[in-house]
Amino acid sequence: MGNCTTKNLYASIEACPGQKTIPGIRRRLYYIDKKSIAAFPKLGDLDDTPAPTDMAALAKLKGDFTLQGDAVFNFIDLKDDASNVTFETVGEDGSKLFNNQANAIVTGMSDDVKGFARQAVKDDLVFVYQDRAGKFCVLGNEMFKLHVTPSGDTGSEATGTITSTFAIQVYDECPVPTYTGKLKIAANLQIDCTTGEEEAIPQS
Repeated sequence: MGNCTTKNLYASIEACPGQKTIPGIRRRLYYIDKKSIAAFPKLGDLDDTPAPTDMAALAKLKGDFTLQGDAVFNFIDLKDDASNVTFETVGEDGSKLFNNQANAIVTGMSDDVKGFARQAVKDDLVFVYQDRAGKFCVLGNEMFKLHVTPSGDTGSEATGTITSTFAIQVYDECPVPTYTGKLKIAANLQIDCTTGEEEAIPQS
């Protein structure tokens, strides 16, 4: 047992009286083809040097997405108050992972939506969403292929709703890891995912 890791960062998890937790995710969902990512941010690990210093650090990605050439994160605007993200544990002892999933629901069935579906059903994408509290989290990683399963519904009644749904699924070593780096959304514009604010990209 001399070479076995015995480190841990277990700590108390306090729930303050009246603490607000707002369900759901925000309307704008960002995505990029994994082939456009030159380098991924990394999850912290207990054996890192320097090692994470608190339990929350184990859920956070360190660093930024480095993109190829002129690549940027595109976005999809979701139907209000309809989409959600979940995670569950899968696998056997010694090889357990987290199954991160989302239902991204879009209003309508436009040609753009159908064109996205044709590509996404076979490609490997990475998605970044923002929860109601403002935190950015990632669906997708270097290790496992992300799967998108599109479906659509024209509705039937005059007062019904036309929707397209993109069921997203990916395995990960962490439940929907938090991202606090930069998210490039245009040639000269990025989001600081620590603050949620858009900012100009410094010119070198």
